[in-house]
Amino acid sequence: MKILNIYGQEFWHTDARIVGNREGLEELRDTIERALKDGKSSTLEDDARSGEETPLFASDGEGYEVIVLMNNDDWGIKGGKDSFWNTEESRNEYTGISKKGK
Repeated sequence: MKILNIYGQEFWHTDARIVGNREGLEELRDTIERALKDGKSSTLEDDARSGEETPLFASDGEGYEVIVLMNNDDWGIKGGKDSFWNTEESRNEYTGISKKGK
């Protein structure tokens, strides 16, 4: 069983953690490598390619999919709503761009 738990930050400047067994971490690595090559990948796409049906599981036994997207937007440039660096959604102290009128 591929076990992988991903814990986001509770608060700014706190740790994010990825914890899993070897099979789960290898699945994440392979998914990231494919996203670096193709721009996007997911653990379910990877299973379909290999003919496997072995999803990732959290430690509580629930299966889930991990989607990895590569985003090479320039820092501070307004992008689409899904853009990580969207200046409308980002704090200006991190983008370095002043939001006039706000």
